[in-house]
Amino acid sequence: MKTTEKELNEQESLRLITDMITQAKERFQQKNGNGIIFWGYAIMVLALADFVLLQTLEEESRRYAFLVWACVLPLFAVHYFLEARKVRHGAYAANHLDKVIGQTWMALLITAMIFVAASFILAGVFRESHGWIIFLLINPAIMSITGLSLFLNGKICRFRPFMYGAIVFWAGALISALIMMAWNMLSLQFLVLATCMIFGFIIPGHILNREAKQYV
Repeated sequence: MKTTEKELNEQESLRLITDMITQAKERFQQKNGNGIIFWGYAIMVLALADFVLLQTLEEESRRYAFLVWACVLPLFAVHYFLEARKVRHGAYAANHLDKVIGQTWMALLITAMIFVAASFILAGVFRESHGWIIFLLINPAIMSITGLSLFLNGKICRFRPFMYGAIVFWAGALISALIMMAWNMLSLQFLVLATCMIFGFIIPGHILNREAKQYV
């Protein structure tokens, strides 16, 4: 009798976990498709803008091309405000897995900001000994942690396009490093980043929107 009850409890626990994952996936599909697409196009445009500036600006002005990335902060503020407004108006209710997904992306943003800030600090400290070289690591590092975030979210929600996107970002990180080794052209890294955003964010985002229609 005890064995039967134990088996039933285990089955119920597994069913509960499966239901939570399924519900989280459905909500993720319903509420995140547009956000993923938004960030995909936003980062792609900024990457292409940085590439164009590095190609067209005079040599002494190219160091300011990175300022286009300052646009990320106001874009994040607007996006966060809109998402918070949806929550306040009861557009959706979050469970534990939803919070884990959101916290994963927040961890990505914080890690990226800390890495960029540390890169500028160290470049200033070692400016007399080619400290600028550390800037070459920014793109590969951020693409690597973005790939990690995509992979984790793909596993949590059982969404394969994110896992494929993670592979694209990891490959992009390696390609960016190889580009610097072979051609010593920083600008090409931004073309790689733009390509990764297409296959890691934009296409999966549209797939999310398409699948979300099944639950409406």
